[in-house]
Amino acid sequence: MDQLANIHSGSIVQRAKEVLFSRLDDELLAIDAQAGFCYAMNDTAGRVWDLIATPTPVDAVCARLREEYAVDEATCLGEVIALLQEWCEAGLIEVSHEARE
Repeated sequence: MDQLANIHSGSIVQRAKEVLFSRLDDELLAIDAQAGFCYAMNDTAGRVWDLIATPTPVDAVCARLREEYAVDEATCLGEVIALLQEWCEAGLIEVSHEARE
């Protein structure tokens, strides 16, 4: 999986297998035990995290979020890509740019 390429609507993303996570009150915590970091996620970020439990195209994540939240397509895509890029740089997710069939 290519971790350095830019994430776009056709990218396939999923949680990194070595990252643990837990719910604490209204937040989801992603824990990278190897690096010694803990990342707190709000409700919306936690929903994205839930949606990428298996390899999922970014545009499918956005389509699902737009069904659940009042957000337009461009805003959703921009914010989800920014979040995923941050997670990618932190090593929390894996990204593939392989063509879908």
